[in-house]
Amino acid sequence: MSSPTTRSPSAPRKIAGALILTLMLAGGLFMWAGNPYLWIRVTASRADSQNLTMGQAAFVIFAIALTGFVMVKVLAVLNGWYAKVMGGSDEVTVRMPWNQSMRDGRTTGRTTSAIDIVMVGSVSIALVVATIWFFFFATYG
Repeated sequence: MSSPTTRSPSAPRKIAGALILTLMLAGGLFMWAGNPYLWIRVTASRADSQNLTMGQAAFVIFAIALTGFVMVKVLAVLNGWYAKVMGGSDEVTVRMPWNQSMRDGRTTGRTTSAIDIVMVGSVSIALVVATIWFFFFATYG
């Protein structure tokens, strides 16, 4: 009887990993879409008029940057938790279809961390949602 060289994570670990990835995706979406929306709404609610002052614009830019920095740190911690839960590595093997030959049958690929996949996914989702909102739901006037 031969034992496998790599052990796959147990079901509770997979569930915990999926929950952490979901939190990472939500954090990424907040970083790209919710963060700017939050600070623009806060600044608009505190404004005395409809005209934007230079101080308000500087505040929005600073607040978005600071919150983005904090979110990067939070996502890094979540990525570390994911690596710990999944057995010590946050790397996943991804072989993109455009990155292999038509006759290439190998399954080897470039290693990518979980945070890379979550960030690409969250940016993609945020762009699609922003585009849909812009073309179908935005009102002007």
